[in-house]
Amino acid sequence: MSVSIFYSAIPVESSLYQRLQTERALLLLMERLFPYGKGIFHFFEIEPAEVDEILSDVIEGHQNILGSESETTAWIDEFREEIRRTREAYPGIEDRSTMLESIARIERRLSQKLAEQQVENASERVRRLIEGVQNFAPHLSSEDYRFGMMSVPLSLVQEDARLLREIDPDTLFAEQEDEGRYYRDQFMWLRNLYLEAAERNEEILILIE
Repeated sequence: MSVSIFYSAIPVESSLYQRLQTERALLLLMERLFPYGKGIFHFFEIEPAEVDEILSDVIEGHQNILGSESETTAWIDEFREEIRRTREAYPGIEDRSTMLESIARIERRLSQKLAEQQVENASERVRRLIEGVQNFAPHLSSEDYRFGMMSVPLSLVQEDARLLREIDPDTLFAEQEDEGRYYRDQFMWLRNLYLEAAERNEEILILIE
């Protein structure tokens, strides 16, 4: 089964991060808008008509969390403002994101490489850096909605970055055909995300679709 996995770094000291841990409506918007555009911090740069259509779909299915029309409008405005503030306070955060498709080959090749380097539990470690370690804010889930956002905590972002730093994308995928270059680029983007997030003490949010 083909899946798409979306990634974004998030500063743990940001008000956005703190509020996502406690406010269901904001976490709902984060999760449902996460896959669109060039990343969640670029969402409101999408064409306005498309933004309205996406938001309408989210609102229609989740009024139990977003509330009345006026409350929903207020939550969306709050979310937009948190995105703006985070971008302003943490320059470049909007570009610390990526997406993976058809992960099996990347997972297999990376697991083999780490095993060759005698990294313990290589396959498990690769799976966690690709799919996440734990649910983000699981305490906000309830019978009416189960949040699916995953995360990689800061300590593991830094640990995984140390492993990935030693792996050259051009060596891992040395094939010159288009398919080889495709997987090399996908791995390179994931590697760069971990390195940049680790350098800035950021966690990584992950959504699998």
